[in-house]
Amino acid sequence: MNQEVTTEPLTELTPRRSQRPGDGPLETDVLVVGGGPGGAATAYHLASHGVDVLCVDKATFPREKVCGDGLTPRGVRAIQKMGVDPDEPGFVRTDALRTYGENGIVLNLPWPKLDDFPSFGLVRTRHDFDDLLLQRAVKAGARLWEGTEATAPTFDRGWVTGATIKDPDGGTQDVKARFVIAADGASSRFAKKAGVERDETRPLGIAARRYYRTSRRQDPVLESFLNLRDHDAFLPGYGWIFPLGDGVLNVGAGLLNTFRDFKGISARKVFDVFIANVPLEFELDEEHAISPLLSGPLPMGMNRRPLAVPGLLLVGDAGGIVNPYNGEGIAYAMESGELAAEVIADALARNRPGIAAMYPSLLRERYGSYFHTGRWFVKAIGNPLVMQLAVKYGFPQEALMRFALGFMANLSDGKKGNGQDKLMYVLQSLASEN
Repeated sequence: MNQEVTTEPLTELTPRRSQRPGDGPLETDVLVVGGGPGGAATAYHLASHGVDVLCVDKATFPREKVCGDGLTPRGVRAIQKMGVDPDEPGFVRTDALRTYGENGIVLNLPWPKLDDFPSFGLVRTRHDFDDLLLQRAVKAGARLWEGTEATAPTFDRGWVTGATIKDPDGGTQDVKARFVIAADGASSRFAKKAGVERDETRPLGIAARRYYRTSRRQDPVLESFLNLRDHDAFLPGYGWIFPLGDGVLNVGAGLLNTFRDFKGISARKVFDVFIANVPLEFELDEEHAISPLLSGPLPMGMNRRPLAVPGLLLVGDAGGIVNPYNGEGIAYAMESGELAAEVIADALARNRPGIAAMYPSLLRERYGSYFHTGRWFVKAIGNPLVMQLAVKYGFPQEALMRFALGFMANLSDGKKGNGQDKLMYVLQSLASEN
């Protein structure tokens, strides 16, 4: 239900003591709704600032999550900021992107060597990964209540002042908070109840993934397929194969809603078309499948409006903060969580809650131009002819594809980098955020 909002806080912020259930009203500085990468990063960085933070999630961790499980170097940097060691057991390191085009052309594109990012990526199942990040948040001082669902925000004269939570036994109670973070994923029912809506002008994708165990050798690369054909028709989607070690693969496919026939095609159909295009030696058949096919939406390009209401900030998929070029969401969830934590910590330290209203403009400053060019990109490749021509004529140009890798993964040193980085900086600077 939409609520009337005001532009100033109801009262000045005052210190509040965190309390456990049964010890009077539940209160905290910040309530984080959702324990995925965005929620965990927010909780970690808030706790690192000395803020009292409570993270709630209706699931019990570890738990399953539909995802490609891959981290680009941007994602690696984000987990390093949380003190996670990429060399610890459980991570599979990748050195390059191997891309398959038409006519048997295969390109191995190493991750760029930059000052601002590591030169490698990682793969790890979300089943393990999300639990690891939450452990880091708890170690930093955050509290975690699993099996606890935040069913709706609570309001006082238009300000979000906490949430009603439901415990594993079905009992409900209210948690008071000075700020609330919506980090509950792509559907974000919690944010919708605060008046947040999807921006229909922004891109949306669908994707499906399945796990396989094969005897094929696993190289330290992410594999991407751009030549999806449904019989003779070119489908402007993409497929991926990411290595998880011990013969296990994360295999998936996705499609953007800029495709003219998007409403008539399912994520399963896109996945089936992809599998039909993969050579038999990859062993992606029912005999080697070890999980059911699962699918989900990909809200992209900050396609939620507004990204903050008084007392509530959106991070990660809840705000549609996903790269339109490649569907990468983990890195942006963690980065937006860190940014939200910095803004809130500043607001609390200066006793000026209105500072949090800067969060959407800071997001646009960081991602707006890049996501804007990304919207041009997805509109173009939604046309099968454009996508086919790009694969046919652009794909064989390795230098061009190396540039495309850096640009589409948003990896550069900006204007202080090399010529390629400077070109990326100029292209983004020329774009304006609507």
